[in-house]
Amino acid sequence: MKIVLKNFSTNLGIIIPIIVVLFNIFLILNPSEMILASKDGLLLWFNQVLPTLLPFVVGANMLAGLGFIHFMGNLMAPVMIPLFRVPGAGAFALLTGLSSGYPLGAKAVAHLRETGQVKKHEAQRLMTFCNNAGPLFVVGFVGVGLLGSARLGYLLLLSHVLAALFIGILYRILFPIEMPQKSSSGLRQAFRAYRNFRQNQYEGFGQVMGASVKNAMESMVLVGGFIIVFCVLIKALEVAGLFVGLSYMQSGFAAGLLEVANGAKMLSQGEPPNQMALVVIAAVISFGGFSVHAQTAHFIRNTDIEFAPYLLAKVLQALVAGGICWLLVG
Repeated sequence: MKIVLKNFSTNLGIIIPIIVVLFNIFLILNPSEMILASKDGLLLWFNQVLPTLLPFVVGANMLAGLGFIHFMGNLMAPVMIPLFRVPGAGAFALLTGLSSGYPLGAKAVAHLRETGQVKKHEAQRLMTFCNNAGPLFVVGFVGVGLLGSARLGYLLLLSHVLAALFIGILYRILFPIEMPQKSSSGLRQAFRAYRNFRQNQYEGFGQVMGASVKNAMESMVLVGGFIIVFCVLIKALEVAGLFVGLSYMQSGFAAGLLEVANGAKMLSQGEPPNQMALVVIAAVISFGGFSVHAQTAHFIRNTDIEFAPYLLAKVLQALVAGGICWLLVG
């Protein structure tokens, strides 16, 4: 497994620079189409992503700064250790990823690793199932906004969440790691850990809030940049004729591999959406798209977390989510 992942990383190191060179050449040759695509990406970020993600990013940062991770680490240890073989603090990353959406799950895991609350192999395990799409994106943007049905949105969300949890449990079975050290847990111990943090590390509410908002805005600007770049990339592929002759599902799937929002938008063009379209949308949402993966790579860059195992887990999650959706729709 390690040899395969190493070869995969080496090949990526060769292919990516070539793609970047071709991309820049195409920008120069087709400036008007690329500018329009850039504007579309900016509007997508400003109208959809920024208002739905920013409050969650600020909230997650404040919870970390206020010591909530230490509280949850003790409270959730009896669940996280036997189920996923990771410390209780991992519940913060899991809940952040499931409630806030890409790429905040990865950002939360990176924070746990940088602060020494999880070991390398535990952070690697958390990355396999904690970086997910949020309910506002799946139900609000995809379900209601694109498919015109909150019911379908909840069905896609259920497929997505179940697939993420399944991958976490699957990795716990197939790739056993050292059991985290068990400590006393429970509500009393959780409050004790929280009180200890407040006494020794708490910097004050004003400082925590200011740092949280600043960090959130920096993160959102970064996310917006990635979305714009990948919207331009999708348009470049379209102008180059790579989508010619493809059905809306085939082109939507290809676009979704790059940027999930654009892929979901293209896949929702069928009236009404058929079973296979919903299955592909579920798979695309769980994979996340290379735009999300590029953001993820940025957030874990200062840690020793490896990217290739995470990417493999997202491929598996996409397959599982598609299968679950097919069963639910059928």
